Amino acid sequence: MIYRPSRLIGTATGAVIVALALILAALLMAFASDWAISAAKFLAFAVAFFLLALAAIFAYWTYACFTMSYALDEKGLSIRWGLVRQVIPLSQIERCVPGREARFLEIRGVNWWGYHVGKASVVGIGEVLFYSTHQLAWEVIYIVTPSGSYAISPENSVRFTMEMQRLQRPQPAEAEEEAPRQRAEHPLVATHPFWLDRCGQALAVIAVLANVALFGFVFAIYPGLADQLNLAFPPLGQTDLQPKREVLQIPVTALALLAVSLAAGLAVHKWERAASYLLFAGAILIQSLFWVAAAIAVT
Repeated sequence: MIYRPSRLIGTATGAVIVALALILAALLMAFASDWAISAAKFLAFAVAFFLLALAAIFAYWTYACFTMSYALDEKGLSIRWGLVRQVIPLSQIERCVPGREARFLEIRGVNWWGYHVGKASVVGIGEVLFYSTHQLAWEVIYIVTPSGSYAISPENSVRFTMEMQRLQRPQPAEAEEEAPRQRAEHPLVATHPFWLDRCGQALAVIAVLANVALFGFVFAIYPGLADQLNLAFPPLGQTDLQPKREVLQIPVTALALLAVSLAAGLAVHKWERAASYLLFAGAILIQSLFWVAAAIAVT
């Protein structure tokens, strides 16, 4: 049987945040699109893209709130949150603690009005992973297992507790050995080893920041450039005069090569980490070359 938490307030709050971020991003882009190329235009578009990324993150969290559910059957309890599923066999559940009997501290994670997903320390239980939409502490049910505890908030908590008590039966020793293990199921992209590789992440971030800074540099110096620039690179004495708008191709081309390098690095990272480091480092080198090209072009 599938039980659902009360999702109206949490989903509505998330939808409002997403709408505000999208509106602000659209307004910024609409106003800045008519501006001359300058540092102000770069900052406006940078903030707009940041708001779009923020809206995408909150949109996923809001979707996860709307689809949150607790499936309970003879096999166990399955908690669904977005693309993540926590599977808890009935044999692993030691006890259910009503929310009125426990007190928790601040939840660390996705946490807004009517929506709480994250970790918190609960007195008498310990570290607990919350998947709830409670507004009051007594709406929470704590599921305690040997390897971890969970907090949920089914809308009909009494019926949920009675159903769990009905399904739970003492298991023979042989059945307990063969019982399925408690596990968390994540989407493939979330299990990519890159998310645990600090060195690879650092290289990728440096390459991205170098490209963003290159865009900012070109946009900032653009108003003061001559109408025609020598864009020959490397500068070996030849002259290749082009309209100054062509200088914008430097960061755009660098961005395209950055995307290719990062995609290739992520693709091989799972099997050959050293090769991915070379690709990420190569992305940084490419951005450095385009920085040199931009500096030569504008001077």
